[in-house]
Amino acid sequence: MSLSPTRRDWRLMLNDVVHGITAWHVWVLLGFSDIRQRYKRSKFGQFWITLSMGIFVAGIGIVYAFLFNQPIREYLPFLAVNMVVWTLIAGIVNDATLTFVQASVYLRQEAMPKTVFVFRLLVRNLIAFAHNLIIIPIVWICFLVVPSPAMLLAIPGLALMMVAAFLSAMIIGILSTRFRDLPQIIQNLLQIAFFMTPVMWRVDQMGAAAWYIVGFNPFAVFLRIVAEPLHGRIPGVATYASALVVIAVLTLIAAPLFARFRARIVYWL
Repeated sequence: MSLSPTRRDWRLMLNDVVHGITAWHVWVLLGFSDIRQRYKRSKFGQFWITLSMGIFVAGIGIVYAFLFNQPIREYLPFLAVNMVVWTLIAGIVNDATLTFVQASVYLRQEAMPKTVFVFRLLVRNLIAFAHNLIIIPIVWICFLVVPSPAMLLAIPGLALMMVAAFLSAMIIGILSTRFRDLPQIIQNLLQIAFFMTPVMWRVDQMGAAAWYIVGFNPFAVFLRIVAEPLHGRIPGVATYASALVVIAVLTLIAAPLFARFRARIVYWL
């Protein structure tokens, strides 16, 4: 049996993507419903997301400011921005392993576009990101940080991240549905990626070695195109170019993979 997608496979894949996009009201509703269900019967409700992130940033920020010998008034705003962005990245990667498994109730009953559930995942994590985003201006006010006009560049950076997230979630979702040991492997790799990505440390602290650690790290690329504008810095052209290269590679993997195995997902559930 050939592993290459047929012309019919490509046509069905494109139909799935188009119908998935036009069914935006479905995946938006599902995304909001996921967040409401997660914090159902809770006093603070969805703001537990913000509260837990705020406590983490405050506690870890004070400790690591002393460990790295950094002024707290500089390190805490740096950490708050980076952790909020990293939590979005990590949340998408973790949730991607269950993209189609969690949708089994729907997929077994109705022929819905598979991309609806990838968009659902993105909506769910963007809602959590919006809750965490509240922490950043609070920290800025506490430490008298003046926002820079460069922060507007975080918007196109976030858009590029969502394109890469959509493609990554599609790849991880398909492979994790087929190989059920993969989610544990991805979680372990994500923990390693956290320490190899400049979330809690600055790139200039690593010296010459930083280029190898950050330059070949796709997590670092997408962290920087969103976080650096919020730090008041304009990401370099090389950073945007790296993001586009990563997106191109992901497209070359995700498109044929989804075209070839889209119909098999239901049978693997």
